[in-house]
Amino acid sequence: MDMHRKKPVREEAPQARQRRQFIAVQCSKTGVGVLLCLGFLAVVGRPDASEIVAMAGLVSPVLLALLALTSVRLAILEQAALAIFAALIGYLSALTGGVLSPLIVWFALVPAEAALAGGRPAVLRAAGAATAALVVIAAIQAVGALPDTRLPGPVWLLYAISILVAIFQAALVAAAAQDRQRRADEAAREGAAMYRFLADNAMDLITRHSSDGRIRFASPAALPLLGVAPESLVGLAPAALCHPDDLKAMQSAFMDSAYFAKPATAEVRLKRAGGGHVWAEIRCRPVPRPDGNGSDIVAVTRDITERKAYERQLIEARDLSEEANRAKSRFLANMSHELRTPLNAIIGFSEVMSHEMFGALGGPRYLEYSRLIHESGNHLLELINGILDMSKIEAGKFELSEEVFDLNAVAEAAVRFLKLPAERAGVALKTAIAQDTSFIFADKRAVKQILVNLLSNGVKFTPRGGEVCVRSRLDATGVEIAVVDTGVGIPEKDLIRLGQPFEQVDGEHTRKKEGTGLGLSLVKALAAMHGGEAAIQSALGVGTTVKVRLPYAAVDENGRRLAPDDKIRGAAA
Repeated sequence: MDMHRKKPVREEAPQARQRRQFIAVQCSKTGVGVLLCLGFLAVVGRPDASEIVAMAGLVSPVLLALLALTSVRLAILEQAALAIFAALIGYLSALTGGVLSPLIVWFALVPAEAALAGGRPAVLRAAGAATAALVVIAAIQAVGALPDTRLPGPVWLLYAISILVAIFQAALVAAAAQDRQRRADEAAREGAAMYRFLADNAMDLITRHSSDGRIRFASPAALPLLGVAPESLVGLAPAALCHPDDLKAMQSAFMDSAYFAKPATAEVRLKRAGGGHVWAEIRCRPVPRPDGNGSDIVAVTRDITERKAYERQLIEARDLSEEANRAKSRFLANMSHELRTPLNAIIGFSEVMSHEMFGALGGPRYLEYSRLIHESGNHLLELINGILDMSKIEAGKFELSEEVFDLNAVAEAAVRFLKLPAERAGVALKTAIAQDTSFIFADKRAVKQILVNLLSNGVKFTPRGGEVCVRSRLDATGVEIAVVDTGVGIPEKDLIRLGQPFEQVDGEHTRKKEGTGLGLSLVKALAAMHGGEAAIQSALGVGTTVKVRLPYAAVDENGRRLAPDDKIRGAAA
């Protein structure tokens, strides 16, 4: 690496350049003032009080130059310099002959110097100040109140020196003005070149439009986007580029920019030179014209064909998903009709056989086979009912039929339903329904299904000698029904996914059982339909507790449902 490489020179800021020019002009004025003071002292001699004030005014620009080195605003310093200059010329003219003074020509320098400080308003203010000072001098001279001049002759020499100094000062001002104009022109050219560079190399199409939408300028991106040269777009209206179905959207965007002076966006299809269309997003906004006569429209057009294709794929995927969901619903509906009838026949005939309603079957194996048929049919019917119920809940077609009923009776019925599987597994079933929850307000069938599903899971995953218990209590959150087992428990990492449809836990701590995995998801869905929730607590080797909270199920001592905002009796506040 070259350690002696020159550092890049930082360009001087415009404000710094203007301060430098101001300091240079004030210093030059101070130098001229010092020369005039020395010449006066050499020719005239000792000055009087009024002449001392004049000399102080001649060297006062140095103070402004020093202030320009501080943080004082440049505009304030420039206005102060013009005011002091106009007042000084008027004062010097009054001391040296009034309107006949050789210094009167210096009034022309005041508006010339003002051109450095600002635009036309500054020049007009300076010209007004110089004119006012001249009028005041003329008025004072008219009434004979001017002091006698102490300037020595000859008069032509004084006029020549004064004009020479004015020419010198005017040259400095003109040079400064020319430098400022040159820098302004360079900045304008650099800005135009930079914007042209950006427009030529931008991937998006940049266009300038008149208020009626016709294109006045187009960037080179027109070639890759539309397949045409940018010059061929000049003079065209939006209707010549836009798809007929999207013309209204494009015209609305241009109207918002042209007549309501606000940014607007439109997504339209634009014609390509070789045929076909390209999807594009047009963002347009109004831009005032340099001459101040109205506004043009600047538009940035971006190719969004890929985005539109992706959106179309998403819509198609959504439509396919909805159609698949409808197909699933139709399939389940058809399956219910197709399977319920033969299942009912299997269950019915096997029940007749198992009870030997028409006499002995003739052998013990027939009785065993009939029981197997009966159990298998019931099991298959339960699976189908679970799938259908879950489908109804997902489709929002499962309706609750809420009423006040005996929770004790429903719990006993659920226990009786699982009695035979529990006896086979060697698991004890118990109930412990609290007195204040013996009656609740809910959907009786749904609560029974919740208990049957939870008891079934408890029996499946509880070892021989264990127990499964149905409990209930009343608290501040409503009625809580819990099914507690002493089974193998569930690993903590599997608790998160339990309760999702068709999810089951299968590992070293559990043994795989038959089922669809819909039991807990149905429990959660039915609890949610009651405005409640189902929570699972489990520990490996200890057991599992599933708590179902029904916040609106509490009833009062007379068996009437409590309003949602009533305080639940017997519950802690």
